[in-house]
Amino acid sequence: MEDRLRVKIVENERVRLGFGLDDGAIRLLRDKQAGIDYVFDAPGEDPFRPDPFRLETDDGVSSSFDAFEWHLEDSDPDSDILRVALSWRIGDGFIVNGGLTLEAGTLTFSCSADNRSEQRLLSLEYPIIPNVRTITEEGKDDYVAHSHATGIRVRNPMKHYVPNDPGQRYMPYPESFSGASMQFFSYYGMDKGGLYFAALDGEGYAKWLNFYKNANGLLEASFIHGCEEMGAGKGIYPPYPVQVALLKGDDWYEAADRYKSWAVRQKWCASGTLAERGSDVSAKWLHEEMGVATFGINAGADRTPWLRKYHEFIPTPMFHILGPDWTNAPQTFYKGVPGGFDDWFPTRFQSDNLACMKEYGDKFAPFEFDYLYHFDGADGELGRAAAQKFPELIKSMDAYAFPFLCPAHPYTREFHVRRDETLQRTNDLDAIYYDISANNIMKVCMDESHGHPVGAGKTIEDAYRRNYADTKEAMSAVAGRVIPMGTEMMNETLLDLIDYYQARAGGQPAAPLEGWPIRELLKSGDAELVPMFSYVYHEYGALRLDGWGKLVEEIGQLYYFTVARTYLWGGLYELNYEYSPMEALDGQENAPEEHYYPFESRGYAFRPERAEYLAMYAKLRTGAANKYWAYGRMLRPLEFATPKQSMSWFHYNHGKESKEYNDTGEQTVDAIVHSAWRYKDESMALFFANVGMEERTVSIRIDSRDYGMGKTNAWLFKDDPNGSSPEEVRLVMTSSGETDFHIPARSVVMIELSGKLG
Repeated sequence: MEDRLRVKIVENERVRLGFGLDDGAIRLLRDKQAGIDYVFDAPGEDPFRPDPFRLETDDGVSSSFDAFEWHLEDSDPDSDILRVALSWRIGDGFIVNGGLTLEAGTLTFSCSADNRSEQRLLSLEYPIIPNVRTITEEGKDDYVAHSHATGIRVRNPMKHYVPNDPGQRYMPYPESFSGASMQFFSYYGMDKGGLYFAALDGEGYAKWLNFYKNANGLLEASFIHGCEEMGAGKGIYPPYPVQVALLKGDDWYEAADRYKSWAVRQKWCASGTLAERGSDVSAKWLHEEMGVATFGINAGADRTPWLRKYHEFIPTPMFHILGPDWTNAPQTFYKGVPGGFDDWFPTRFQSDNLACMKEYGDKFAPFEFDYLYHFDGADGELGRAAAQKFPELIKSMDAYAFPFLCPAHPYTREFHVRRDETLQRTNDLDAIYYDISANNIMKVCMDESHGHPVGAGKTIEDAYRRNYADTKEAMSAVAGRVIPMGTEMMNETLLDLIDYYQARAGGQPAAPLEGWPIRELLKSGDAELVPMFSYVYHEYGALRLDGWGKLVEEIGQLYYFTVARTYLWGGLYELNYEYSPMEALDGQENAPEEHYYPFESRGYAFRPERAEYLAMYAKLRTGAANKYWAYGRMLRPLEFATPKQSMSWFHYNHGKESKEYNDTGEQTVDAIVHSAWRYKDESMALFFANVGMEERTVSIRIDSRDYGMGKTNAWLFKDDPNGSSPEEVRLVMTSSGETDFHIPARSVVMIELSGKLG
């Protein structure tokens, strides 16, 4: 076989790998136990000839080489571990090195690129797993689960992906708006098998995690490694391994469990879980007291009638991220952003709003376009010197077409700390929020005058961390208490510094922004949000705000599903007012000329029944469910039969220039939303939310002994404006733990398992 196909086979009892003897490209990958070939087995045919690597210079990307060699490295003859070294020589200037270790069902790759030329290396793509087969019949039950947008799952990517489409071709990390919030993804056939892909890097180096359809019309997975210092004679030396491992195909949780065992041992989890930290948690009030969040209510205009209307129906405190219209110079979505210090101060917060919030126990954070800068504004010369410079070829779906400051420039750090320290002193903030910031900007800067290496992925990441840490310390010193920080989107590398984040994917398709490249698949149901980031990291912090909702009937019935899912996945539902008016009160809505975006008037009336439904979850969040949704560890959900339900949606809260504006449709969702949580080793809770208009029956096996618990109790929480106490639900179980229970329309059953056995 080696002679006929010119392929070298290395294998053990579990896996067989073949690479080309002439080029080192991967040609075969087989799970021997499951009998699955993952790589298309036509290695001798030119149309399927894969690239062994891809090296990027200023001249472009190439996989050409002049000479290739490989050898098996010495290993213990009694060991099941095999090691292969590969090397490609490219002219007189470059050498690409690859390493492969085969152990049990895991392949571990390493790579580097030596540069002996005057050219600049920009990136190295390796390993490349090419020409990947479907696993189930015609790919119907195949999925790719990627940490883009903190967790997106796409069904049948062979059918739905398009060759050379950028959807998941360039997924930068750490950058979760257009890329990867974590360093793993998986491709699997449900209960048939699959592959786990992960980079095990605890330091935040720039990389890209890619799964896409190649020019052959076949699936391909790869990792791209950024050059940390671009220049003549500078090479690429990633200090971390990449793993490709065999899976059973047990949904995306299987890969997430594997990744979590590594991830929670990294520096961003070194402070321990929120429950372990106890009173040291800086955002304790955010986790325990806030029932609902709002985003974008005007900071500079009186909005007290709306605040009072919300609290007429929602009895818990609310967390408000106020709109950007509080700065001295304009900070808007269409007129520009401030420049230096004097463009920010004095501030223009409407005092009646702040007093009203305080009256109800609410908290607030001002919105800042964190690293955007008006280079013709105050201190423009300093800003221009600190401007972030992107490469000509941006490997991302995002063009990053904003005036950014480079976080590593000394002026940026000084300005960041001074601005927000002053803001804390003058306005006594409860928290701070940064939009378009570290979690959705590519970690690269090409300006050699800034004092950092050109490229500088890890240096840029470290600069963001330093700026946040120094700013939080300065603000907290002024306040005499820790000031929580929030960002747009979230990445694992900032888990120890960022306390909350705003996301929108949970509201899709009735929401904008992250997920837009696969929006049509989200609308059809062939793609969906999954709680990947929460499953790996929830107990370590970073509260998610999501939902993109309004308390109006016109947004559709999907509202009821989105609210339930947001809370049951541990988040806080967000009412959003960025691109459209607030709810009409007695026929009156806020005027466009007072806003920071020129929205169209709507006249959609405030609906008390929508607020009462939201209040039910807000009270659960701050009450019986708090220790689970605030501090718990997310578990795999239980399996049970749940009916589907079609729900209407209407998306008007978006920029008028977007094709998504005024989009509408029907979405098929689970009629019962379910999640499972554990709090420390003390107890567990199972949540079942009926999001429809008719009573549902759940048939499920629940045996507390399976979890080491001795007691099982259940309660029913209803959408009840009278605020009555929850009703106890009597569970009648068979000897095997099977039970049926009923859930009325738009209500929640919480089943708690507690009391350790023995």
